[in-house]
Amino acid sequence: MTLSILMALWSAVLALSPLSPTHAPTPKWVTIEAHDYAFTAPAVVQAGATVFRFVNHGRVPHEVQLFRFNANVSATAARAYLATGNVPDSVADANGGVLIAPPGGTTREMLYVELRAGERYALMCQFHDSPGKPMHSTLGMVALLEVR
Repeated sequence: MTLSILMALWSAVLALSPLSPTHAPTPKWVTIEAHDYAFTAPAVVQAGATVFRFVNHGRVPHEVQLFRFNANVSATAARAYLATGNVPDSVADANGGVLIAPPGGTTREMLYVELRAGERYALMCQFHDSPGKPMHSTLGMVALLEVR
């Protein structure tokens, strides 16, 4: 085959690919807001392509760790784990992402997630204000996001 034929075939494959720009879904945008010491975020979001952005309205630096609970963890159990401010690795998926914002700042980075119905995501900030101070998650800086 000549190079031009190979290039034409490759272009056709890319055009039909679900990852091609012409087939990429338009993502929903979800803003997670940090306050000293709580998150403001929707409790329920729709399944599909979603971009998360992070805004810190607090007076100290905050992060949002966004990770998925294992499928066998109920909403009640997820809330109980979050209430402790500590989620064991054994109940969470190994994937996730972190956004960090300074006081009064908004991250330039964002997280893109393909949300699926039935999934549950944790939002946590595990920063400390200074050595010896409690983690923000133990002060209540946690939230549960459910996908429908």
